Amino acid sequence: MRLSTFASALLLFSSLVLSACAVDREVSDDPAANGVKPGPGPGPGPGPIPNPSTGKLTGKVVAPEGTIPISGALVYVVPYAPTAIPDAVYCDKCVHIPDGTPHTTTKPDGTFELDASTGNYYLVVQKGAFRRVRQISIVEGAQQIPKDKTTLPAITDKMNGDDIPKIAVVVGAWDPIEVVLARMGLKATISKDLLGKAQVLAKDAPAFAIYGLQGLGLPSPYPSVNTLLTDPKELGKYHILFLPCSGGTNQMDTGPKCTGVFNTDARVKSNLADFVAKGGRIYVSDWSYEYVRQVFPGYITWRGESTQIGSACSGGGGNQSVYKKESGLDAWLQAQGKSLSEVKDAWTAIASVQDKMDIDADGKMSKITPKVWVETTSPVTASVQHGCGRVLYTTYHTQPTSETSGALEPQALALLYLILEVGVCIDPLVIG
Repeated sequence: MRLSTFASALLLFSSLVLSACAVDREVSDDPAANGVKPGPGPGPGPGPIPNPSTGKLTGKVVAPEGTIPISGALVYVVPYAPTAIPDAVYCDKCVHIPDGTPHTTTKPDGTFELDASTGNYYLVVQKGAFRRVRQISIVEGAQQIPKDKTTLPAITDKMNGDDIPKIAVVVGAWDPIEVVLARMGLKATISKDLLGKAQVLAKDAPAFAIYGLQGLGLPSPYPSVNTLLTDPKELGKYHILFLPCSGGTNQMDTGPKCTGVFNTDARVKSNLADFVAKGGRIYVSDWSYEYVRQVFPGYITWRGESTQIGSACSGGGGNQSVYKKESGLDAWLQAQGKSLSEVKDAWTAIASVQDKMDIDADGKMSKITPKVWVETTSPVTASVQHGCGRVLYTTYHTQPTSETSGALEPQALALLYLILEVGVCIDPLVIG
């Protein structure tokens, strides 16, 4: 189908969310515990209370690979280390940040400025479940924060203040998400298989878990995907699940027919729906679309779909001009001198997206509106909320399967952006 297919939706993983929502329960409601220092008491007789000395922090938040800027990351200082991010799936609902807590969010180019009182603090840099915590001494005047304190971590190391989301990747036959994650800087080693295609083996990927090939009938060096999707305890270990394009083809008669695109075990639907409702994020691409259609029906319709599984699968994907992009994604790409003017090798086609009554983050029935991130003649990247979690679907892939190094294409960059966006907390940030 596409041995050198480009694509992506970066970014899973995830606007979808207001990026300033990156904090969940890490800031106490007690101002004294959040960097709010009491001012000096009044002197003898009436008069103004003098202001404490302040410093101006500047810096730039970048992806784990060290160069790609991170837009909308939350940066703040507190006197105590924040509470731990849960190790398993959880409902990430934003909480109040008390008045007086020094905080800001990064610009599209990843830069930030933050005024804070002088003294010893913890600097927290966070985007979703990616978080780096470092001790810092704030001095009076301008202060450039070293890059090593503002680079998102490549692996979880809680003892040293680093967290990344727990990620599970199902190996896709056509969309090597695990390779793209490694190129984004998550700790993993890229090698090549016997055909010269880039690959990441489970033993070489300490930053994320990989589960075995689905649908092609090939021997797999990975744990069984059936174990992951049919066991709620196994699935519940993770924050983000990637289900990239997979399946085989049959070119006879009416054209391509997807095979092995959906695990029909009766437990899969309920497990995936529960995982997302509890706060999990799922990324799905192209021929694996049935994981959206079957588990979260009604939000997206596909061209050619029928009651038959795989009926909307199509071949011959070509390049499509992009007519509209979400404003934050567009600004972020422009800040890097990039443009997503077309998506390459878009295959399975979306016919439409529509509102639907579904459970919200509080478990109540509400009207949920899908968010469209990228459009050609129709939406090609969209996300939906279900309970406390989100699902992102894209019609196109991330990168050529042979790529092992070099600059990420705009499609792969978009995937990085979207992974981070769908990963931030559900509710808007509240100050005060």
